[in-house]
Amino acid sequence: MQTEQQELPIKPKAEPLKPAPRATAPKKKNKGKMKQNMVGWAFVGPIVLFVVAFIYYGIFYNAYNSFFSWDGISFDKAFVGFENYAEMFRDPDFYLSLKNTFIFTILTVTIQAFIGLVLAYFLHTQGPLRTAMKSVFFFPVVLSPVVLGAAFSQIYDFQFGYINEFLRAIGLGSLEQNWLGDPDIALYSVIAINIFQWTGSSMVMYYMAMLTIEKEIFEAAKIDGAGFFRTLWSIVFPNLKGTTFTLSILGVIGGLKTFDLVWITTAGGPGSSTEFISTYLFRKSMLQQEVGFSSAVAIVLLTIALLITYFQLRVQKKMDN
Repeated sequence: MQTEQQELPIKPKAEPLKPAPRATAPKKKNKGKMKQNMVGWAFVGPIVLFVVAFIYYGIFYNAYNSFFSWDGISFDKAFVGFENYAEMFRDPDFYLSLKNTFIFTILTVTIQAFIGLVLAYFLHTQGPLRTAMKSVFFFPVVLSPVVLGAAFSQIYDFQFGYINEFLRAIGLGSLEQNWLGDPDIALYSVIAINIFQWTGSSMVMYYMAMLTIEKEIFEAAKIDGAGFFRTLWSIVFPNLKGTTFTLSILGVIGGLKTFDLVWITTAGGPGSSTEFISTYLFRKSMLQQEVGFSSAVAIVLLTIALLITYFQLRVQKKMDN
């Protein structure tokens, strides 16, 4: 018995899909985009020119001058190679200015951040006169360092200063000090002025960052019996690590640049006890007219600032990961 085999119908081969023709953008759209770019460059261009002319050109010109012996006035420059750098590293006053700058920077950044964090958390809690207290603590930030330096020179005065007068009035005249004239304490007196001025800035930054923390976290900590400092250390501080790193970077850069406050109060004295890298640079450049040497100091100062900032950013990145 033969079975009939049914032939299956053969499906026709599908034709390959042809790519759709690309739509060509109208020329008007391209012209509009170009016009938009030109408008953007018109706004950005002046800023770029300003930065190049007054910052990057100054950096490269300083680097160029650091290889010459030059007084900054005459047209004659004597090429000395790396002699300015060698002389700088042989100068003990250079190392003393670096030491004072680092002590000043570390103490001011640390103490300002701590006091600012405590004040911010204190003002973050409900309490009377909170707005007025924020204004009081922030007020020194808006004052010029020259004004504060002149005011504290009177406050620190040995004979008629308010601090020594107050100590004499309460019978503690034995504790009076020559606050800006004693080499052992002059640096710390200047540090106290800087802390007084910039703690309000740290307080405001911490306070604004603290507003991003959910209120339920504080309520849960309160229910669990966490006190003021326990909440501050275990809840507030870990959530504000980014703000702390920002303040540390700004503080380090500000510490390396500090000049006006020191120059108004002590001018680097007595002796060289408050000589900073900035006052050392100013003395060599403007008073002793060693512009080539001071250019080498400026390049070293820039390198130190870049290295410290790079290290801080690397640490922050690792902690975030």
